Amino acid sequence: MENPQVITEFKFPKIHTFPPLYTKQPNQTIQQQQLESWNNIILQYCEYYKITSLTLDGVPKNSQISSIDISNLPLLFNNKSINRQVNSEFKNLIINNLIHSKKAEYINHKKPDLGIFIYWRSLTEWGNIIYEYISNTGQKGTVLTLYELTKNDDDELQNGGLPQDLKNLDESLLIKVIKEYLIKQGKAQLLMNENNEIGGVKIV
Repeated sequence: MENPQVITEFKFPKIHTFPPLYTKQPNQTIQQQQLESWNNIILQYCEYYKITSLTLDGVPKNSQISSIDISNLPLLFNNKSINRQVNSEFKNLIINNLIHSKKAEYINHKKPDLGIFIYWRSLTEWGNIIYEYISNTGQKGTVLTLYELTKNDDDELQNGGLPQDLKNLDESLLIKVIKEYLIKQGKAQLLMNENNEIGGVKIV
């Protein structure tokens, strides 16, 4: 049995306590530095808590760490210790910059309000982790469910068990990795059931 992960609170970089960071600066050069700082903070925070998606307000939607309550995590765009928070207009700019930098993407382009995927790990990196796991455990050509690729329980462990990197991965992100990387590489197939839902995945 694995021990539940004990997670201490994320230590924000010092710049997170710098009041001007929270207000959009008129000077373009300084503003670009601001946006890069926010990019780094968001990516570090999300990687620390293994968060794979955020709302457009910067609130975590999914974490791979089952032992944490994401509703209790420290807020990204709000620092109570200095009584500062990012307003909606600037928040939109930060999110758009993150997307433009290819470090985030809308979960559904037609429904932006569903939030964004955060790419502290790229789709390619995710795809390679999946492919390596399937290859190393001799499961190529085996039909696996999305559940088996993200939720194998400790008492069901086969083939050495699911790597920690894949445990509790958001299924919508997993599907995106399969469709946009593994299938395009000719390394995977999706099998649909009679309801035209994904019934299984075959890594080839």
